Amino acid sequence: MNKSENRIQQECYNWFWNNHPNYRKLLFAVPNGGARSSQEGRLLKLTGVVAGVSDLLLMINGTTYCFELKNFYGKQSKAQKEWQSIVEKNGFQYFIIRSKEVFSSIVDKLIIEEERKQNGK
Repeated sequence: MNKSENRIQQECYNWFWNNHPNYRKLLFAVPNGGARSSQEGRLLKLTGVVAGVSDLLLMINGTTYCFELKNFYGKQSKAQKEWQSIVEKNGFQYFIIRSKEVFSSIVDKLIIEEERKQNGK
């Protein structure tokens, strides 16, 4: 229950890699956090880094899903809430994930749904 967000993300990514080999590399991390110097932060902004972007993105069948990883006590920052609002207004699904079990359940359902769409069922 008291795992770090980094540990939860590792577990989710490893589960996905091992359980959905056909979709490997379509789930990826956005290295948006961490301490940086002001110069490095400025350079990242100039090259397109956007504050608040979710931790993991999953792209399947022309659809992108956003996953923000939080531990049991974690709360979204203002920038994360703003980004969630923007992506949801633009038709993307955004999930706050607090465990590998929740992540795996959601992802399995999304993949089944996307495969049905792709196969016209």
